[in-house]
Amino acid sequence: MSKGVIYAILSALAFSIQNVIVKELSYTTSTGEIAFFRGFLSALLILGLMRIQHVHLSKQDIPTLTLRGVLGGIGMICIFYALRGMPLADVSIISQLSAFFVMLFAALFLKEVLPPGSKLPLLIIFIGGCLVVRPWNFSSFNVYSLFALGQAVFAAGAYTTVSKLTGSGRHHPYEVVLYFLVCAALAGIVLMALTGGFVMPAHGDWIYYGGLALFSVIAQIWMTNAYATANPVVVSFVSYIGVFFNALWGFVIFGEILTGLTVAGGVLIIGGSMYLTKLKHDKIAEMAKMQERK
Repeated sequence: MSKGVIYAILSALAFSIQNVIVKELSYTTSTGEIAFFRGFLSALLILGLMRIQHVHLSKQDIPTLTLRGVLGGIGMICIFYALRGMPLADVSIISQLSAFFVMLFAALFLKEVLPPGSKLPLLIIFIGGCLVVRPWNFSSFNVYSLFALGQAVFAAGAYTTVSKLTGSGRHHPYEVVLYFLVCAALAGIVLMALTGGFVMPAHGDWIYYGGLALFSVIAQIWMTNAYATANPVVVSFVSYIGVFFNALWGFVIFGEILTGLTVAGGVLIIGGSMYLTKLKHDKIAEMAKMQERK
């Protein structure tokens, strides 16, 4: 097993533990407060790493960096709301719809042409999403799933801007993440102001907040290392193990059980996303070969 694959697995595990902490905190703490401490404490850790590794903030692409931060911050608020009322595995599965929206946003805003054969996996992903969300069945439809879906949409928007930022080589991943964390903290402050203000955390909650910040930053670093040391297609495929981790914690800690439709929808979403990722990277590789020939 390569180092990059190990990093991808560890990153998925760290993100799933982050979700467990958020869900545990959601029973006693407002979403705005969780978002604020997650963003604020994680930003302090990132600033410390930037100082140690001599990474400096740039003065370029500030509007794009801010847009990425705002989209990521709103997406984080959405997933925190979703975790309040949905099983961990369901939230994780719906989050995978971001691959569907990334492809659409790239075509719409970056004028990228959809890879040949992408229509079928896009349709499969859409059907899978319907099976998980089940909007036609009012008895099983969960309004929190709309927040999970919103997270997939905003995450896709954030990923689209990230590809533009990191692809230029002008911005260190730490800088991109820092903008996201600062915007997430600010979003948490706004949400607290709108929903009742700040409540001083209990002594035990500080342990949760510290763990939340630590696992969030570690997960980001491990994911960055995974993409830096392994084939991006392989890393993308391995990252889907996060659904398994979330399902495991949901069952062991919260007694959550997956429904048959959720499992079927998850298989379609993940399978379609994996195939879509492969098509996209095959197209990138083909374009790179054509450039070399020129």
